[in-house]
Amino acid sequence: MAKKKRFKIESTDSKEKKKIVYLQLPDSKENKEAQLAYNTAFREALQSGAVLRQKLNQVMQEQGVWDDEKEAEYNGVLQAISDGEKALGKGGISLSEARGVALSIRKSRTEFRGLIAERSSMDGNTAEGQADNERFSHLVYTCILDEKGERLFTSKEEYEENSTEPYVLEVAGQLAEKLYGLDPDYEQNLTENKFLKDYKFSDHELRLVNKEGHLIDIDEKGNERLINEDGRFIAYNDDGESHYVDRDGKLVDEEGEYNDEFVPFLDDSGNPVNVPEEDKGADSEVEVILEEEEEENEEEEVAEEKPKASSGRGRPKKSQSKTQTE
Repeated sequence: MAKKKRFKIESTDSKEKKKIVYLQLPDSKENKEAQLAYNTAFREALQSGAVLRQKLNQVMQEQGVWDDEKEAEYNGVLQAISDGEKALGKGGISLSEARGVALSIRKSRTEFRGLIAERSSMDGNTAEGQADNERFSHLVYTCILDEKGERLFTSKEEYEENSTEPYVLEVAGQLAEKLYGLDPDYEQNLTENKFLKDYKFSDHELRLVNKEGHLIDIDEKGNERLINEDGRFIAYNDDGESHYVDRDGKLVDEEGEYNDEFVPFLDDSGNPVNVPEEDKGADSEVEVILEEEEEENEEEEVAEEKPKASSGRGRPKKSQSKTQTE
């Protein structure tokens, strides 16, 4: 009996601790178990009132989620993508025009994903959608193994409790690629992305770059701005060092604050207006009273130190008389 092939997967758990697990593709027995899980989920979904996939368009139209206008927009975006791919595949246009076509396709794909996002989420709520999810979930549960080749989770409940762990998601992604023929380099192999990368309009991560290889951002109006690895707007000095700027190219610091020296505001006559002093309320009154008390105490101390003037009455003391005569 041939030994089943296993795929080693090195990942982490939610606490970023290294985790090594193994993926083993399902055999006929495990596929049968998964189909039984599908049947159970499908029956329960119908009993709970889930609609069939073939009725989804009707339900979406009744609820106003997908109408004729949305359908026309959907078809228009698909046509724009198709026309752009044909133009890039045919060639014969200027490189700058081809770059514009590629960027236009990128924009259309973003619009397409936005259009189908809600539709896709509703498909997951159909009876078939819920059953499909349960079948795949069961396959992940049975196909994720430990180093000894045994199921990592002792029960489906334990698997579901850990289904959002990074290593479980990694296994699910690789299993989907192998079962459904998904291309792991799907984005890299899109027509527009291959063109942009081949002609050095993007880097290996498909981020747009200029002729110097600097990262750039292009807004809806086609304006290009330099950015750094974090997506912050930047500009370069003559010596090649970068600094932060705003959307208009004005210098800002790391916190996004402007470095201009503050100039006072002006009144209607054009004269500078000082910043009003803060009203301290009761605290200010207490300080004034304390200052007045201190001034009164100082005046009393000065008065006590000052010698009293003689009234001229009574006989002078002998010592005073003697001193005076001498």
